[in-house]
Amino acid sequence: MAVINAIQRRFAPALACLFVLFLGSVSAGAQDYTVNLKDTDIQELIKFVAEVTGTTIVVDPAVKGKVKVVSTKPVSADELYQLFLSILEVHGYTAVRSGGVVRVIPSKDARSSPVSVRDTKGPTTSEEYVTQVIRLNNISAAKLIPVLRPLVPQQAHMAAYAPSNAIIISDVSSNIDKIAGIIERMDKSAVHETDIIKLRYAVAEDVVKMLDKLKESKAKANGEEQVLLVADTRTNSVLVTGDEVERARLAKLIRHLDTPLEQSGNVKVIYLEYAEATEIAEVLTRVMKNISELDPAEGNKPARSSTDSATIEADEGTNALIITADAEEMAALEAVIHRLDIRRAQVLVEAIIVEMEIIDGQDLGLQWLFADSSGGFGSNINASDLRTQNLANAIFPDQDNNNNNNNVNLNDDIDLAQVAGALAGTPGLSLGWGQIDDSLTMVVILNALKESNNANILSTPSILTLDNQEAYITVGQQVPFVTGSFTSTAESAENPFQTIERQTVGITLTVTPHINEGDAIVLDITQEVSSLSGLSVAASDLITNERKIQTKVLAVDGEIVVLGGLIKDDVQDAVQKVPLLGDIPYLGRLFRTDRELVTKQNLMVFLRTTIVRDNQQLAGATAEKYRYIRDQQALRKEAGLLYLDDDVIPQLDAWQSDIQELQAIKAASDGRVDGPGAPSPPAAKQ
Repeated sequence: MAVINAIQRRFAPALACLFVLFLGSVSAGAQDYTVNLKDTDIQELIKFVAEVTGTTIVVDPAVKGKVKVVSTKPVSADELYQLFLSILEVHGYTAVRSGGVVRVIPSKDARSSPVSVRDTKGPTTSEEYVTQVIRLNNISAAKLIPVLRPLVPQQAHMAAYAPSNAIIISDVSSNIDKIAGIIERMDKSAVHETDIIKLRYAVAEDVVKMLDKLKESKAKANGEEQVLLVADTRTNSVLVTGDEVERARLAKLIRHLDTPLEQSGNVKVIYLEYAEATEIAEVLTRVMKNISELDPAEGNKPARSSTDSATIEADEGTNALIITADAEEMAALEAVIHRLDIRRAQVLVEAIIVEMEIIDGQDLGLQWLFADSSGGFGSNINASDLRTQNLANAIFPDQDNNNNNNNVNLNDDIDLAQVAGALAGTPGLSLGWGQIDDSLTMVVILNALKESNNANILSTPSILTLDNQEAYITVGQQVPFVTGSFTSTAESAENPFQTIERQTVGITLTVTPHINEGDAIVLDITQEVSSLSGLSVAASDLITNERKIQTKVLAVDGEIVVLGGLIKDDVQDAVQKVPLLGDIPYLGRLFRTDRELVTKQNLMVFLRTTIVRDNQQLAGATAEKYRYIRDQQALRKEAGLLYLDDDVIPQLDAWQSDIQELQAIKAASDGRVDGPGAPSPPAAKQ
């Protein structure tokens, strides 16, 4: 208690605001202190610490304020000094030791004061403001500064010294110890290894020489540790030894240097992606021929033509352009090629041909033929009615070519096979009655025919082509047409022949699209539909029907437009009769033939165009047609075959996106969720 009384007498003026309880016991020359401060002037605290520790303390005039400390644990004199330093740091002050004197100054002024330099192996428990130099062995000190700077107080000082690869820190000892521990762990993370980088284009020796110069200059500037580079000429490789960061940096530089050489000089090869080299070469050659500049300084004298030095050749094998030109012309040509070598849009053109035809006809009449042995004959057969003519030729006997009087030989028998053939080729009902006796032959033929024919034809030829590229599709048959013949007029003809020309009969679509800005398309289109006619009219050869449209239209993407068509109503009413006899009521039907034919024809040609600009649209258009054909095959396979196995019916595989969708549905039904590592579905066979 003697110590407490002494303190009370010495610090009587501060007892009103200082409550310090010293419970001390002298044991082996050591004394403990229990400190409790409440709104105590910092100057009084400094005096007390100087008295207890026996230290000379110089206080800066800017040091002012009240302090508060709550403690229940006794501390020694050394611990009291450390507590004092902590109190100063909390209030923005620090203690700087210079020899045997300790100066208490604001923390912001500490780093510019004469601070003692601490050895890395010295004591690390003090809270005094000191300076320490930390040397790094493996990594660059300059690279660590941005990482460590946020970990120290604002008033602390930290800098890197590149020549010795060291970090200088001015701060309280505890903070320096923390930073030193971090540096120690980071400095051990750099491990020296050797990477082997094989070169493809560059020469190893040249790359090493270039990087050595760059490395030396950078090392002098930043004080970084040297990295070893060795060139292996046998394998054309570069060996890099150093820490991980430097090896990664040098590997990046080496990869940049190991690239193909840019084409130098005035010759350059440009590979095209979409355009054809031959077409681009022709266009550029014409453009260069037309380029001529006028020099105003020379009195509008024509300047040198660009074609004097620039040449453009196309290599079809690689689809590339070989250009020889000076730098200015080369740049201009490259700019033009870049704009010409672009992906062109495609156009899917679908022609919809609809033809509906209704034919109703009726024939009814009697026709008479007779002849006798004296040379008399008669007939009311129409010369244009080939059906009745063929039957009459079969019924009447052949003319006797040996009869010089050209009389009809009525004694020949009727050829039943010829009559059957004529009847088979005669449509409708044919009833007749023939020969009366040996001297008179008479034929009466009754023709009765009712005809009904309905046709509903839908054709949809389609074709996919590039913008501004003509394309055509033909679906039909090659039909032979007789164009000439030769027979000898002599009794024995030698080498008779006929000349035949084959022509396409079917559907032909020819189109050239021109895409405008937006969704409009100008189409140069020719649509032709031809077919063989089934009419029984007099003709030397086959008869074809032809429907042809050639026009230029403006269509909108995805819309249907009409190209043209025909709406036809044809009514034909014909009467053939014997004068006077055919007009007799009722009895006149025996000498009259009536024919009525009604034909209604509706023919329309429509057009639908679709612009395909990318692969996704192309896949969608293809999938639509693909699925339609597959559905038709599925219906046919479902109907099956009567005598053969249904598996022989061909069918396309499912579309790939349909397979993936089915697999996703199956996976969801099984309670599985396909994650990033799930195997992708197999591609459908095309």
